[in-house]
Amino acid sequence: MDAKFISTIKKKNIDIYIFIICNNLKGNLEYISKILDLQNIPKKLFDDCNLKSNFEKKMYTDDFEVIFLGVAEEYKCDNKNLYKTFGRISKELNNQNKKILIHLVGDDIYNIKNQIISYILASYKFNEFKTDMKKNTSTVFFYHPKKKFRELVENSIYEADIQNEIRSLINTPANILTSSTYSQYIKKNMNDNVTIKIFNKSKLEKIGCNLILGVNQGSKNKPMMVILEYKNNPIKNKTIALVGKGVMFDSGGYNIKHGNFSDMKNDMTGSAIIYGIFKLLSKFNIKGHFVGLLPLVENMVDANAIRPGDILKAYNGKTVEIIDTDAEGRLIMADALAYSDNYKPYMCIDVATLTGQAVHIFDSKSSVIMGNNPKYIQKIIQSGVRNNEKIWELPMWEEYIDLTKSNIADLKNYTYESKAGTIMAGAFLSNFIPKKTNWLHLDIAGVDNLVHGSNIREYGATGEILRSLFDFLKNIDNEVYTK
Repeated sequence: MDAKFISTIKKKNIDIYIFIICNNLKGNLEYISKILDLQNIPKKLFDDCNLKSNFEKKMYTDDFEVIFLGVAEEYKCDNKNLYKTFGRISKELNNQNKKILIHLVGDDIYNIKNQIISYILASYKFNEFKTDMKKNTSTVFFYHPKKKFRELVENSIYEADIQNEIRSLINTPANILTSSTYSQYIKKNMNDNVTIKIFNKSKLEKIGCNLILGVNQGSKNKPMMVILEYKNNPIKNKTIALVGKGVMFDSGGYNIKHGNFSDMKNDMTGSAIIYGIFKLLSKFNIKGHFVGLLPLVENMVDANAIRPGDILKAYNGKTVEIIDTDAEGRLIMADALAYSDNYKPYMCIDVATLTGQAVHIFDSKSSVIMGNNPKYIQKIIQSGVRNNEKIWELPMWEEYIDLTKSNIADLKNYTYESKAGTIMAGAFLSNFIPKKTNWLHLDIAGVDNLVHGSNIREYGATGEILRSLFDFLKNIDNEVYTK
């Protein structure tokens, strides 16, 4: 599907016009009649409509179809409801291969942005490996009567396209997207103003990232760490480090997973989110100094794989007892977070499909956030509200951190003493944060993938948290960007 901004409503070559009706049914219909040069819109079509409930009505002429989407007064044409409405109609029209013009409503930038993004995200289908599937050749024109919103519309289209790009990366199976092919994809597709380093196995051995190396020991594919760096008017001592979990496939190791775990190709979602963030930061010339650390491994089982009871030394010199080989994500994230100290970051943010318990807590409804700075935690939660991505804070009390201590090593990667698995994963990572660094931990397990799809999304990867995190980074606070 191709999406474009349009400054005037075309009277020719449009197959479907879509209009949102809020608050005033009669006034909206008069306006639509005028701009489409229709003498009248049949009143009988709306006999049962009074905006006390949502409605969808269709009208056909000799040349085109008009879809009227009414949003009930009690729900209002706000950010959240427009997001749902546009996602729903997009999914309904998917793959019709027509020219569609959408009349955007409102003046609030987030309302406008969410109309566009929801429509584009809902149009996405992963058909890469279907041999008989025809490409969606629809063209969608987004129109707003105020031409000052042109840049907003075009930027929103780009943001949605990046989210769909990373959804395709996440949906790609692990026999095709390995650490090697993934790192080469990043090199080929990253924006030119982002520098890229790739640490191979020998480099990781040399610098002592033994947790990353340990997790990958059972795989024939080589471990890597991709480092992204973007500078634009950097402010001294205000570097932001972003770490994304890149487990290309997670079998669980010797603590092998049970049941169907074919979706474990998605365990590199955190790294894909950070890849997308750097494309957005660099495309929109966001000010600051940003470093991305993407540890890429595969957690498999063979004679070389790590075992429960093994002890590994992390990059920061701390020893870690392996209690559970399926708690591998926190190991590679720990090495990457510790390595970020080389950049003396003001803030570290990590993103990971880290714990199955996050799914048990929130199903697919919310991401988890933890950290050491309440102000920034609240800021990113509010970014989630603006971008229709739920984020909920969990505590990280000292009692949890104490439980990460091992009897025979400095730390252990799992404990059977606590059932608070999601919190314990964050507590483990807290041991690897550079000193005096603001830290945010996002566990996106659950929201990363829709097993059956929804009324506004297709089956598979969602790319969720990308927009909230980008919104947070570009608006973080005056202290970082203007001081």
